Amino acid sequence: MKLYKNYIDGKWLESESKDIIQVDDPATGKIIGEISCAKKNEVDLAVSAAKAAFNSRILVDMPLLERAKLMHRIADETRKVADEGGKILCYENGKMLGSAIKEFNDVADMFDYYAGLTDKLEGKTIPVSPTIFDYTVLEPFGVSAHIVPWNFPISMVGRSLACSFATGNSTIVKTAELTPLSATFLAKAIENAGVPNGLINIICGFGNEAGSYLVSHPDVNHVVFTGSVSTGKKILHSCADKTIPAVIELGGKSAGIVYEDADLDQVIESARHGIFGVAGQICTAMSRLVVHKSVKDELITKLVDLSKSLKVGPGYEADTGLTPIISEKQLEKVEGYARSGVQQGAEAVHGGKRADREGYFMEATVLNNVKQDTSVAREEIFGPVLSVLEYEDQDEAIHIANDTDFGLGAGVFTKDLKKASWTASKLESGQVYVNKWFAGNHATPFGGYKQSGYSREKGVDALKSYLQVKNVGISLD
Repeated sequence: MKLYKNYIDGKWLESESKDIIQVDDPATGKIIGEISCAKKNEVDLAVSAAKAAFNSRILVDMPLLERAKLMHRIADETRKVADEGGKILCYENGKMLGSAIKEFNDVADMFDYYAGLTDKLEGKTIPVSPTIFDYTVLEPFGVSAHIVPWNFPISMVGRSLACSFATGNSTIVKTAELTPLSATFLAKAIENAGVPNGLINIICGFGNEAGSYLVSHPDVNHVVFTGSVSTGKKILHSCADKTIPAVIELGGKSAGIVYEDADLDQVIESARHGIFGVAGQICTAMSRLVVHKSVKDELITKLVDLSKSLKVGPGYEADTGLTPIISEKQLEKVEGYARSGVQQGAEAVHGGKRADREGYFMEATVLNNVKQDTSVAREEIFGPVLSVLEYEDQDEAIHIANDTDFGLGAGVFTKDLKKASWTASKLESGQVYVNKWFAGNHATPFGGYKQSGYSREKGVDALKSYLQVKNVGISLD
């Protein structure tokens, strides 16, 4: 079995401890690969390499056109490994093969997009007085540590890494221990693009070991994290102790409001991708539908038909519509939520339990008559479980949608664009999708309200989180 390695300072290294992490295929539960497990020593090596690269100013002082060209080369090399890397991602994560390949191409698009912005990060002059010439300069933080989740293990590297690189930071990426193999293909693309050693380092280790130590490392100046609220809070405490900034994107419990004039087929297509795509393991999953009582019965019938039509299977099989949950532990959690929903009064009109087959599969689950005070309506499940809640007037719909600790995504389904705009203005969410879940791309800012985090990834707005402002005042007397 191939042993994958960590990419540190331009070299492929095994861990000093010789410990490994085994990675399985969630569709079968069988081991498909091993990767060297980064620990304290490897974190020290990666941080030291990143710090040395930053202090050398090789990227900071690189002519911005040259930096942009280098980023375009990273994009080109990433596209070259997309098919092979996507196949590994499909096996280790379970998602559809096409979606896995798309993640690599999305990273390439990210690098191309931000390459075009490298020479547009401008400071400004400030009219202090006739005898003072005052201006601002945008500068990188230094060593930036990125801890990424397992559900989109490549595209989430790309969205933060491209920003970090475009703004001149040196970066260490700590991949998720459940899906680390595909990131080695991205590292190979970075190596093939000729990125100077130490500017980008990609390691894999456990969160409570490598991740925790990386965040607390005295030479790390900036942290990017996507994951659970509980882990995010720990990271924020660690960053507060060091007084360093963090870009934080946490959980979600997104609601889609379905008005009485909605095109229900649009709702169904959004459910296909928004809650059943990637087996519901999406931070912005459409996990709640807040439906007007006049159309709820018809929508429930359509949702059941959709759920029945989804072929359960691995992402590498043709026509699969519902892929596996990432692990046995996560599957048990998801099934437990579905069971608790029924115990608390909801009706499982479809699904509600694990699929009777090999691997970590959950049935497409639709829970009707869900009450807002139940756990399935309030807590992030991270699985293919859709809760349907009923309302009578639009103010009630807004209240239900906003009655959550999260604010990452929300949606509106209506033919009335004036009503859609009014609803979007009332929803407490970083993203609002109208008539199509996930309406956005690499240029649209992404982030949350409330306990879903803060700062923004993607788009021009994201660059602000990777730069600090220096003010220079020159006396002309």
